[in-house]
Amino acid sequence: MTPVSSSTTPRPAWQVEPGPIRGLDVQIEPDLSNAAPFLAAALVAGGSVRVPDWPLRTTQAGDAMRDILDAMGAEVRLDHTGLTVTGDGSLDGVDIDLHDASELTPTVAALAALASTPTWIRGVAHIRGHETDRLAALAEQLGALGAGVTETDDGLRITPAPLRGIRFGTYHDHRMATAAAIVGLRVPGVLVEDVETTAKTMPGFVGMWEAMLTETAPRTVQRVDPW
Repeated sequence: MTPVSSSTTPRPAWQVEPGPIRGLDVQIEPDLSNAAPFLAAALVAGGSVRVPDWPLRTTQAGDAMRDILDAMGAEVRLDHTGLTVTGDGSLDGVDIDLHDASELTPTVAALAALASTPTWIRGVAHIRGHETDRLAALAEQLGALGAGVTETDDGLRITPAPLRGIRFGTYHDHRMATAAAIVGLRVPGVLVEDVETTAKTMPGFVGMWEAMLTETAPRTVQRVDPW
C-alpha cells in the first residue's frame, strides 16, 4: 500500500505484508442491550427469565440492566451459566443517570410507567438524535397511555397513573417497539404500530417474545436467547 499525501498534511496509511493464516477461536459477547426487554418482562409479568451466557465481566453498557432491575424490585442472580431475573409484578420507580447506558432508556421508561412510584431519568439528552427523538417519542406515547410524563433538558420525569390501551407509535425505532411490547404485558389493548422494526437489531424478535410468553408455565418465562 502506497502512502497517500496531499499538498497539506500527509495522510497515514497501513502496509500489510502477506503471511501464513492461522485459525483461532474468538468468543464474541452477545448484545446485552437486546436482552433488556426480555429481562424486564420478568419484573412486569411476574416470573423468571434466564438469559444464558451473560458474561461475568464486560464493558458493555447493557450490563447496567442488572443494577437497574435490582433497584426496581427484581431479584437478580448472575453465575457462570447466565443471568436470571425474577419478579413478582411489582415495580419501584428510580432516580437514575443513564448517560453511559442511554440505549436502555426506552426500556426503563416503559418500566417506569408501570411502577408504583415516580421515576427520573437523567443524562440522556443525546438520544434526541437517535433513530427518532426518543425523549419526545417516549413522552408522547407514554403520555397517551395515561402516564404523567415531563420532558426535561436531559431526560424524563415519569409519574405512574392508570394506563389504557393505545396504538403505540414506534417511529421506525426498534427500541420504541420493544418498549411498547413491555407495556403491553400489563396493559390490555396496546397495539405495537410496527413491531417488525425490531428486525434492525434483532431479527425474529416477535417469535422469541411470543415463545417466551407461551411455551412455559403460567407466570413463568424461562429461557431466551435474544441474539
